[in-house]
Amino acid sequence: MSFEDALSSRQGLVESVSYEGAYIAQAIALFIEEPDVLALASEGFTDGSNDKKIDFIYHDVEGRRLIFAQGYYSKSKKDSAPANKASDLNTAAAWIVSGNLDQVPENIRNTISGFRQSLADGEIEQIDLIYVHNLPESVNVALELQTVEAHLRQALANENITVRSHELGKPKLDHLFAAQDSHIEVKDDIDFPFEVGIEESGSNWQAGVATITGEWIKSLYEKYGDKLYSANYRGFLGADGRRRVNSGIKDTIERSPTDFWAFNNGITILTLSLSEKKSGKRKLSGISIINGAQTSGTIGSVALAGSEVSDVKVLGRVIQSSDQDTIDKIVRFNNTQNQITTWDRFANDADQNRISSEFAQIGFSYNRKRGFNQQGEQIGIEQVLQPLLGFHGRPRDAVRGKAQLFLQKNLYNNAFENKKARHILLVYTLARAIDAKRLALKKKSNSGELLDIENRQLELLRNLNFKPFLLAVIANSLEVIVGTKLDTTTVAFDQKTARDSSIAELVARWVPVVESILPLLIGLPGIADFYTNLRSQDDYLSHIKGQMDGMLLATGQQERLKDFASLISPS
Repeated sequence: MSFEDALSSRQGLVESVSYEGAYIAQAIALFIEEPDVLALASEGFTDGSNDKKIDFIYHDVEGRRLIFAQGYYSKSKKDSAPANKASDLNTAAAWIVSGNLDQVPENIRNTISGFRQSLADGEIEQIDLIYVHNLPESVNVALELQTVEAHLRQALANENITVRSHELGKPKLDHLFAAQDSHIEVKDDIDFPFEVGIEESGSNWQAGVATITGEWIKSLYEKYGDKLYSANYRGFLGADGRRRVNSGIKDTIERSPTDFWAFNNGITILTLSLSEKKSGKRKLSGISIINGAQTSGTIGSVALAGSEVSDVKVLGRVIQSSDQDTIDKIVRFNNTQNQITTWDRFANDADQNRISSEFAQIGFSYNRKRGFNQQGEQIGIEQVLQPLLGFHGRPRDAVRGKAQLFLQKNLYNNAFENKKARHILLVYTLARAIDAKRLALKKKSNSGELLDIENRQLELLRNLNFKPFLLAVIANSLEVIVGTKLDTTTVAFDQKTARDSSIAELVARWVPVVESILPLLIGLPGIADFYTNLRSQDDYLSHIKGQMDGMLLATGQQERLKDFASLISPS
């Protein structure tokens, strides 16, 4: 299956943002390993004609980075994408970094303002500027992107931020897509000229320890770059930002290179096989560094910058295995110290096993692992945690980063403990319906057809803190909508509805509910400001509950939503 073939499973996304938009959204989701492509598209795509050459902008607060992109989709075969679209990123970068906010369109003003505040607070470590298209990559585009990258790096010279440009053409996207489940991307035979000792073995693996030179690591980094970390969940984070670990490694290389072996934890290399010694040499068949990405990447980066690494030696563990199940476990257990994988430790707990089984019984696939997934109808652990917390009345917690949430057992339990798959399905499809409404309003904005009341709704939805609050509001009002006393932590689609409906159909069932409640919120006192003050949300939710219930009854929305109410079970 190719990258573009995978779009066939994302019909809802295609209908919401067009085929070309879906192509761009899926490309960026694959690049940043975001499983919820629809939510990403809903948040990231700009709307309106005055977009300052920014097709897509996404502030990854948890990842401490900004992503902005231009997209191009050709309906005919060409040798390369137009380079002028890449140079448009120069204009975009200028507006993002230093453009007058009063002249920045309202549709992207909040994102840019939030990014600038994070920049001022020292909370941005990386900027990725991306050109997505469906044609072969080209030298002309690469040169334009390098120019944009250099200009942006110069504009941020005092900020110590990693700036990277990326051309995601068809070959690159197909390669990324094919490699997402392949742990060892570098499959070359590589000379390994080091003595291996303290050898150990298991049923499907063999391992040994060696002292590896900085020069050897430097040569690998120069040749393969980030491909060296295909099986490392985090990869190399960069040696030129505020990252203290990498700065410490760099200091050791430059000030105490002969002590590096003693001061550093070393690296772990995964290979398909390590040959027997012949003519004084051994060979690795394929390589990925699964622990020590920061060590090896910093050595390679410092070497490329001209610093000497000839005196650097590193403790190296080499593990060889050709059994895929064993490789999966080696990769997983060697990466569990990284914060980005904190939810992996929950993948096989009792609640997750039960939830997965329950989803299978009603005909859905539930993914308990992290990262991008190629199945459009697949529900993932990453996608449901934040919506569940919002629906359960904890919108302040829902806006935190996923890694933080999975670290807190009480929040994990609030979302998943004893929760049925049908309840999770109810909440997940509501979150999707909110994303769909935001995309629909953005589409109308682009065509100049947005009514004043719709523009006010879109203003609310543009603020990312508003989505979990809206989930909580709808949960609070569900009793009035359904006409039955309900518990927001157990309410679910009934068994028949869950079993006989697709995700798209269930999302469509929620849309009238979203469209009934959203206009009522516009007129509430203080609504335009309160959700930016997260501390006030709990009090505000309690304050407006009676008002919302009264307005739903007074405007006859309960009658309008009778069909939806018939699909709901208290538990």
